[in-house]
Amino acid sequence: MFIIAINSCSKKDSNPNPTPPSVPGCASNTSPSNGTYISGNSVTLNWSSVSGATGYDVYVGTSSSPSTVVASNVSGTSYAYTIPTTATSTTYYWYVQPKNTSGGASGCVSTVTSFTYTVIQTPPAFGYYVVGYFPSYRSLAAVPDVKFKMTNVVVYAFYQVNASGTLSAPSSPSATLTDVANKARTNSSKIFLGINDGTGDGTTNFKNMAASAAGRNNFVKSVMTSVRQNNLDGVDVDWEFPSTSNGTDATFTLLMKELSDSLHRDGRYYLSCAITAGKYAGGYRDAIRSELFPYVDFFNIMAYDDFSTSVPYKHHSDYTLAQTCLNYWLTTRSMPAAKCVLGIPCYGRPSGITQSGTILTYSGILSQGGNPQLDSAVVSAGSFTNYTIYYNGQYTVKRKAKLAKDIANGVMFWEKYQDAHDGNSLIKAACDTVGRSY
Repeated sequence: MFIIAINSCSKKDSNPNPTPPSVPGCASNTSPSNGTYISGNSVTLNWSSVSGATGYDVYVGTSSSPSTVVASNVSGTSYAYTIPTTATSTTYYWYVQPKNTSGGASGCVSTVTSFTYTVIQTPPAFGYYVVGYFPSYRSLAAVPDVKFKMTNVVVYAFYQVNASGTLSAPSSPSATLTDVANKARTNSSKIFLGINDGTGDGTTNFKNMAASAAGRNNFVKSVMTSVRQNNLDGVDVDWEFPSTSNGTDATFTLLMKELSDSLHRDGRYYLSCAITAGKYAGGYRDAIRSELFPYVDFFNIMAYDDFSTSVPYKHHSDYTLAQTCLNYWLTTRSMPAAKCVLGIPCYGRPSGITQSGTILTYSGILSQGGNPQLDSAVVSAGSFTNYTIYYNGQYTVKRKAKLAKDIANGVMFWEKYQDAHDGNSLIKAACDTVGRSY
């Protein structure tokens, strides 16, 4: 008989009172970057690994010190968070608390960062558009209030893109943006900020600004600052013209997308755009890509200035041109009819001669004997004498307004001051035709 002695201290009992692990420290949020804007309904939250942590609790909330745990004991260093759908943009704050069997890290709320769920949506449409431009060099007192009541959109023309790629107000304006905006609001009209190029060729500053992401970002910030400070309703971009020949069709598209995202946050501000008539094929027409259609709320089609310096008796903006332009944009290009606005001139041009100094306002044509129901008159003005000048009288404007009501969604006038301010008004003729009260 053998007796085998067994050591009472087995291997498993060699350390009956092990030292507990230390409580881990806090992690650092790595992405999304603090202040990121997110348009989708999910985001992946990432953080740094912490030595000694066996899990992480994820806190997310709308206060800067969130107290709601959305996920417990996450074993990795990322978590896919589903963002609640909200009617307006919402900023969320988040951090993680590393933990192990000894407990959770303390004070980690100090590592909180934020992201903003952005709601980008088109503002509500407001029916048949009647758009009237008001240049800064015109006298505000010379245009009666009723002309503001007739239009539901007033575009202040223009702020300009400067060499730094931001906005500059017109120097020494006869009418300031503030004054025009106040008059528009008083007469229940929306006020848009018109933006064109600050160089003689009309394209250089736009082109240089839009060429880089940083340039576009700075420009959009400048625009949004002006819109908010002046309590405006929207922006009208008048880049005449981006072109496929120099690549500005691509940068113009990017610019309009980015500007649209900012203006359309929470459906707050409108974006319109003046575009080429579309009659002639080429780089200007093709620069207006179809992918722009969802970004812009409506397009002001400049269906005028189709003049000739060598062919006499050619109307620069007849009814046929309106039909041609609308057919191209609506049928050939499938622009949504609700976003299509037909441009109408409140001025006339002769044909067959140089165009320097030959434009006459509609009111000026009537003062020289022009008939408000006709489309041409023999006048003497500027550098030409006894030339036939072609314009749109009330009859043609009524036809155009009805056409734009039947197949499109509005008319645009360049510009308010040039119109007659009595019963011969072209804007009045359009409103009476489509049943717009004023």
